[in-house]
Amino acid sequence: MSFKLFFASNFGLIKPTAKIEAEQEALLKDYQLFCSFIESAELKEYQSLNQYVNSESFKNNRKKLEQLRFKGSQEEKLLKELHKLERNSKLQKCLQTEKSENLKKFKQVAASDNLKRYEELKKWMDSGAFQAKKKKLAAEVYHGSPEEKAWNEYQQLKNDKKLAAHSSDKPTPNPEIAAKMIRLADLEKLVNSKEFQERKKYLENPRKFEKTDTFAKHQEYERLKNSEEIRFYFQYAKSPDYQNYLRMKDSPERKRFDELGKIVHSPEFAKQKAYLEDTKRWEKTEDAAKAKRLEELKKLPELINYLKYEKSNAFDFLKSWDLVFEDRFISARPDHEKWTPMSYWASQTVGSNFSQEGDLQSFSDGKNLKTGGSLKIEVRKEKSKGLQWKYPYGFLEQEFDYTSGIVSTGSSNWWKNGILEAKVKYSPEKSIADVIYLIGKENSPQINLLEMGPRNQVGLLVKNGDQVQVFSESLSGLKTGEFYIFTLEWAENKLTWKINGRDLLTVTQQIPHIDMHLNASSIVAFEPNGCIPHTFEIAWVRFYQKKK
Repeated sequence: MSFKLFFASNFGLIKPTAKIEAEQEALLKDYQLFCSFIESAELKEYQSLNQYVNSESFKNNRKKLEQLRFKGSQEEKLLKELHKLERNSKLQKCLQTEKSENLKKFKQVAASDNLKRYEELKKWMDSGAFQAKKKKLAAEVYHGSPEEKAWNEYQQLKNDKKLAAHSSDKPTPNPEIAAKMIRLADLEKLVNSKEFQERKKYLENPRKFEKTDTFAKHQEYERLKNSEEIRFYFQYAKSPDYQNYLRMKDSPERKRFDELGKIVHSPEFAKQKAYLEDTKRWEKTEDAAKAKRLEELKKLPELINYLKYEKSNAFDFLKSWDLVFEDRFISARPDHEKWTPMSYWASQTVGSNFSQEGDLQSFSDGKNLKTGGSLKIEVRKEKSKGLQWKYPYGFLEQEFDYTSGIVSTGSSNWWKNGILEAKVKYSPEKSIADVIYLIGKENSPQINLLEMGPRNQVGLLVKNGDQVQVFSESLSGLKTGEFYIFTLEWAENKLTWKINGRDLLTVTQQIPHIDMHLNASSIVAFEPNGCIPHTFEIAWVRFYQKKK
């Protein structure tokens, strides 16, 4: 008994086969998913998004964006400044005045012809021309005028009795009379002239000034001066509202108010203000969409699987080894492209199975093989005829009481170096040798993945002439009736046997360096005692080789 195996088996140091298989199948499934996902668009998208979302620029942009607030912003400062100006009484009074009907009327009057005419007349009045003209006309009266003097002199001469007494037909008067007569004639001619009469009438007219252009201009001036629109114009011009308007309309406050009004009431400002007040503005950004997409990708089973193994060495075996041979024996019959129910030597010699000297069974041509979820090699108690090798006679036909079966990859698969695995039900019978082994074209060397029956062991057999060198380790201690995974790691300079992943034997001598094929058979070595029929059950077989 192998105390090492007994101790490991009974103290739970050998991992359960079902658990190993479940882990292997899960790992293989994960690996296949991993490989199919490597070149996917989703992975490329994830890698790109992951790099960007975890970049400093992304983090800084998000931090900066999330720190944005309307409170304390430049926009809030501008709005507060505008509100302050809106509370400025002088400025607001100016704005009210600007919209008033009075200012509108004032501007209309200011642009009117009446005001223009009034200002022309006022300028003329203020120049003194009116007063000078009036004064001049006031001085032009008949009393004391040259015309009055001429008229009075004419009347005196006309009423002079001496002059009237003197007839024109009388002799020439004295010089004095003659002079008066001449003077009278001249005055008569003067006072009877049209010019004199018009001048006298003009000087005697007390309302002559009212007929002048100057008087008409004065009247026009007075009319305009006393008109409602001119009086309104000058009254409004002196009003507090208008004076405040004049002071404020071009003031820095007014200019800033207008400037702020354009800014604050612009669509751009409203948009920015709404943006700063939006508590969900981050969610609306393209970056947020990318971050959301990244989170969606992270939920993909394929990506979860990828990230789980991305930096793991869990796939090292699957990445380094190719599964070059596998059979789970699912089909109803053994796969003839993988197996032949005959040993390689039988196919190369007599063309049919034969038994070795001392064997108590004959090998059927496949009748003792069953598949359909596992390979079962059955040993039956039944009469049969078959060939047996007997030295020195050779192959002789012999009658046997038992039949068994054999499978070989001799016609299909040969390997040198690799990993051989088989899941086998450990059910040894002392009289029957169940063996899975690798062998070449000769009967040595032989690598036994598993031998159970008379001997329960794994190991290497090498013949040197009549000498047989054996390197082995006992399997006694394993639990009968349970399935185990037997593994052989065949390296260039080392053979390692394992059971359910636990090292059992390592050999570094006589390592085969030839191509070998796989065989499995059941041999009746001794007369069975109540154990017939016997079944050698193999759930599956695999062979891996290092990837090139």
